[in-house]
Amino acid sequence: MTGSGNTPDVIIWDMGGILYRFFTEVVVERARHENWPLERLALGPTGLAPDPDYAALDRGDISEPEYVRRLVAGLARHGIEYEPYADVGLGGRERAETWPLVVSLGRMGRRQVLLTNDATAWLGEAWWEGWKYRDHFEAIVDVKTIGIRKPAPEPYLACTRALGVTPDQCIFIDDMHVNCLGAEAVGMESYWFDVADLPAAVAGLNQRLGL
Repeated sequence: MTGSGNTPDVIIWDMGGILYRFFTEVVVERARHENWPLERLALGPTGLAPDPDYAALDRGDISEPEYVRRLVAGLARHGIEYEPYADVGLGGRERAETWPLVVSLGRMGRRQVLLTNDATAWLGEAWWEGWKYRDHFEAIVDVKTIGIRKPAPEPYLACTRALGVTPDQCIFIDDMHVNCLGAEAVGMESYWFDVADLPAAVAGLNQRLGL
């Protein structure tokens, strides 16, 4: 996480993990409900067991689709058949702790952008056209339309071009360290959102955004 101390002009939000709970958070809830052996299942940062594949995702060694594939394979080794893309829609996964920040920033006239790597995989092609929250954001950048994922420079720079600003005017918020580093590489400030410690993550974000 980097910070200049000044209130950023433009807030660029990641989607999954920030505005919506990361899908493994929902899977952990399902595991508890269905009495899966949580202590033996690698289910991301809110699970009970270590998850080296999530650590690899956070470092940028693997993509989210590859992480999903490995998680499904791991569940299958325990006799659990589960397909996240078919079973976990974004409906009902809104993160209650962060949406009030989006609303407050909008009322203050602050400029906001959404930047996502993987929403198309969960919501389908051109999901943003009917997305009920689209009016909160001046621009929505899905990397599906760019052809290259974060942490490459292009997705971040697509956000700045859409608003006619420079990277140093922006703060980028993400739950993956590798994507925060990608934002910093193009000259943005970043804020790493720790999904495993929501109170601290939200408090720090409120402070950084001047809320």
